[in-house]
Amino acid sequence: MSKEQDQIFFRNFSLALGVIAVMMVIFFVVAQFAASDDEGEAKMRSAQVAKVTEPVGKVTAVGEEMEVAVEEMAAEEAPAGGEASGDPGEKVYGSICVNCHGIAAMASMIPQSGDAAAWEARIAKGIDALYDSAINGFTGDMGMMPGKGGNPSLSDDEVKAAVDFMVKQVQ
Repeated sequence: MSKEQDQIFFRNFSLALGVIAVMMVIFFVVAQFAASDDEGEAKMRSAQVAKVTEPVGKVTAVGEEMEVAVEEMAAEEAPAGGEASGDPGEKVYGSICVNCHGIAAMASMIPQSGDAAAWEARIAKGIDALYDSAINGFTGDMGMMPGKGGNPSLSDDEVKAAVDFMVKQVQ
């Protein structure tokens, strides 16, 4: 009786393994069929990948070619209005301050650049108070601002120039 039960077990076990193997083959074939693209879709995907991964610049070793390449890059980077702004305040604002004062989602906590109503009370305290808050940091009811916008390598003059730039935006 024991030998007969063993034979039944091995037969059922072998049958179950066979069914699992057949199902795996079927799933593999279905997955291959579902994943296969037509040529147009594959070309479109290749074009998108090529666009995203294209180089952003070109490096040349030395000589006249490099001067031409630098001039071309400078021409591309200049704004449409003509020459690039030389305002140091705008540069500091664009690299540091905009990360908080340029995010509309934070307007309820942080005065946004260009929002005259939000800056009115702050400007009324005087430019020296604004300079002090920007250089040394500020803690208020709605939050805090780190000194120099969190970049201690900025000089006081650079921070003042950024404050002047932001004040000009609302006047």
